[in-house]
Amino acid sequence: MLIQYRVQWWTYVAVTFVGLLILAPFAWMVSTALMTTAQTLQVPPNIIPSPATLDGTREVFNRLPFAILLSNTIVVSIGRVIGTIVICSMAAYALAIIKVPGAKFILLIILALIMVPGDIFIIPSYSIITSMRLTDTLVALALPSLFDVFGVFLLYQFFRGVPKELIEAARIDGASHLRILATIVVPIARSGIISLAILTTLAEWKELLWPIVVNRSIDRMTLGPGLALLRGEYTTDWNVLMAAGVLAALPMVIIFLILQKRFIASFARSGLK
Repeated sequence: MLIQYRVQWWTYVAVTFVGLLILAPFAWMVSTALMTTAQTLQVPPNIIPSPATLDGTREVFNRLPFAILLSNTIVVSIGRVIGTIVICSMAAYALAIIKVPGAKFILLIILALIMVPGDIFIIPSYSIITSMRLTDTLVALALPSLFDVFGVFLLYQFFRGVPKELIEAARIDGASHLRILATIVVPIARSGIISLAILTTLAEWKELLWPIVVNRSIDRMTLGPGLALLRGEYTTDWNVLMAAGVLAALPMVIIFLILQKRFIASFARSGLK
């Protein structure tokens, strides 16, 4: 029997207020991107650009190799997503399906590592990349992040929901663990795979510190450190900086709008397990 709940009017008011509060910074960024430099310096500041202009956007392409930065970010994001999904899927399969010896202890270590700030690993990661002579390359941007402890835990939650009967039937038929993972587990847990891919892409898209540490050439940078170059030492053209921010955020907004239903549903399912 399904129980229907009646949503109170104040719920809509609260949701609308929170939604506007979250969207306010992005709206301010778009508004500033459409202003001239003089308009951004007015006191009190204007909320609506008058008149709206794309001078800031054109200046972004004049000051930065934006196309190169964008292509680098896309390439690194794709490589990081593929590597993260492969490694995290195999790790989660070993913990949830095979249940290797010490799986509970390994899971506790993974949960503990989730609480550790990622910046702690920058120095050892840089030492490893330097020893491999991969500095100032696109490979160096993605390689240290391929093993994502949160991704392992996320896929572990999904893999636990795979029916054991299917796994046993595949084993009886002589299927290997790799084949079971690729043909049974991954298709069933595709919502979790998609969620991990979105989160990994978002993490790479906003990465700032690591690319600055490991790379020196701007042709090997991504959007995060590239946009940071627009900050001046004494003055900053905020319309140019905000225009670059809008251009950088737009692909992520489009991806989320396209996959939002699957993204939200996947996390709802993981919370029920």
